[in-house]
Amino acid sequence: MMLFFRKIYFYFFLFFILYSCGGGSSGQTQSVAQTQIFNWEVVSPESQGMSATKVQNALDFASLDGTYTQAVLIIKNGKIIGENYRGIGSQEKLNLINHSETSHTNDSLDSEYGSRNNLSKVTSWSIGKSITSIIFGIAQAQGYFTSGLDVSASIYISEWANDSRSSITIRNLLDMRSGLEPGCFNALTSQWEVCNGTSISSGGSISSAPNTITGCIDRNLAATGQTHAWYYGGVLNFDSGDFEYSNCDSQVLGEILFRATGKDIKTFGDTYLFSKLGIIADWWRDQASGGQANGNYLSYCCIDATPRDFAKIALLIINNGIWLGEQIIPSSYIQAIKNITTTSKVEELGGNFSYGLKFWTIVNRDNCGIDQNQKCLDNNSIHSAIGFDGQYMMMDFTQNLIAIRFSLARMSTAYSGQKKMFINYENLENSNFIYSVPALITYPNSLEQNFYGAGFWHALNN
Repeated sequence: MMLFFRKIYFYFFLFFILYSCGGGSSGQTQSVAQTQIFNWEVVSPESQGMSATKVQNALDFASLDGTYTQAVLIIKNGKIIGENYRGIGSQEKLNLINHSETSHTNDSLDSEYGSRNNLSKVTSWSIGKSITSIIFGIAQAQGYFTSGLDVSASIYISEWANDSRSSITIRNLLDMRSGLEPGCFNALTSQWEVCNGTSISSGGSISSAPNTITGCIDRNLAATGQTHAWYYGGVLNFDSGDFEYSNCDSQVLGEILFRATGKDIKTFGDTYLFSKLGIIADWWRDQASGGQANGNYLSYCCIDATPRDFAKIALLIINNGIWLGEQIIPSSYIQAIKNITTTSKVEELGGNFSYGLKFWTIVNRDNCGIDQNQKCLDNNSIHSAIGFDGQYMMMDFTQNLIAIRFSLARMSTAYSGQKKMFINYENLENSNFIYSVPALITYPNSLEQNFYGAGFWHALNN
């Protein structure tokens, strides 16, 4: 009986607190037919001017038993120079079996997280935000948002048109600087509320909301010049234009795209992005009745694809938006992503990292090297899309170098057979959800996955 209540406790807090942790317009051009087929080349590191030893060190760093890694790839000059795929390790199983918040056995973990290969899908978590961003760039190329992104979001979100929220621009939403209070869905009361200091974790808990759009739109601007529990633990004053990582900001972007183009983000992405790259992507929805497409697509998260398919997106970005000779993402949008190192430094938090257009720069650490007291990399040097529980799509534009890392994950559609988020509190095993490892199966006393991008990059380059 205690095990049952412990499990209930885990699932309740998983959804309530932790997880965040995603009319048509004229002028649309037709999609260019894909006539070429892309195939990855797998070559030696030396053939691309890289050290085989360093590449192996980086693969080992990412794949160590205890990191809960499912997939890691290293790509140089558009060619794979290292990759590794694996299921759950013996130490990882032991960690989970002995963890106070789980009831796993060796057999159950083998069944759920066993053998993995390059065809096994992984999940994006908030890497989906970055993909939402580049879809906005693509939409501009297709004749939408012709006035740019520095226009009022209320052009499309009419609910904001007649009050102070009309000052919020589309770019503000892309940069996580909307000034809106972060929204969270309280699974206990089934009501939306302003996030508190706990529920703001990973951008705000909204995954259990039946309709993510209504609550994310129906938010107010936050009071400025004062502290808030959701803003860095209530220690710093929140001011207009400050960076605040919010899942709702990204979810509103999906609705903006829908109202501007008449297409949901999955349909638009399939037409102008995924099909061009030969990607079959599953994009999760909420449970809204009707919505954009029998539910609203979660533009803040939750795309499932193979690791190599996510690597194609990184390659498209690092190749200036060009794929097999076709300009998919405008080069100006790619340049704006590159420029976040100067235009979007988070100065209010020291300026050691940047966030803009839904892309990060890797946060540095000083625990690298033999003596573990060296800086791992230069501040604001490596761009990355980053997702909860250690999902990384890292890009070094100067070296034409990409590194991809995804954690072990299991996608369950036990409730309905569809990838539509739903937690069934009456029968927890009969839910639709993404169970990534370790955080989402060990909360609230989450195990660390012990992978960090700065350390990986140091291993690859030193």
